[in-house]
Amino acid sequence: MPLAGEELLQETAKLLRLPMRFDAKVNRLTIRDKVESRQFHIELPAKSQLLYLYAALRKLGPERDNPTFLRALMELNLFGLQTSTATLSLDGATDALLVHLSYPVEFLTPQLLVNIIGNFVAAARKLRGKVENLVIVTNQELRRSKSHFSVADALDKDKIKENVRIIRI
Repeated sequence: MPLAGEELLQETAKLLRLPMRFDAKVNRLTIRDKVESRQFHIELPAKSQLLYLYAALRKLGPERDNPTFLRALMELNLFGLQTSTATLSLDGATDALLVHLSYPVEFLTPQLLVNIIGNFVAAARKLRGKVENLVIVTNQELRRSKSHFSVADALDKDKIKENVRIIRI
């Protein structure tokens, strides 16, 4: 028989050997990753059949205006093949790039959840490295393309500036 949400999280917390805290109000376990000084959240909303694991990978910052970076993130996210089935998303309120995973609660045991959390933490660490490399590579490409781009060329030197429209994605 599966454990109730709060009991599942509390029993899982006993098995984990990481600094953590449990918030009973929102039924959320927050784990502190000693390796990367990052927090991982495991949340089980009261009337949900799914458990949610999530972590912020980084603030998006100026990269939100870099279409090459955003496209690379979407390609990284495709079918979960490079994200260990987790999904990348943007929390617009905090400007944070998140990695998250939802998992059905129905058959979860504390030990299985410990294994899922371990795999999720490992995947998030790996993804963070991939994302940081994407930031470097796409910023280099953006600088390189800007150094070869001239507004005068775009305007054919004799067209007026009002004909140029910048579209932000």
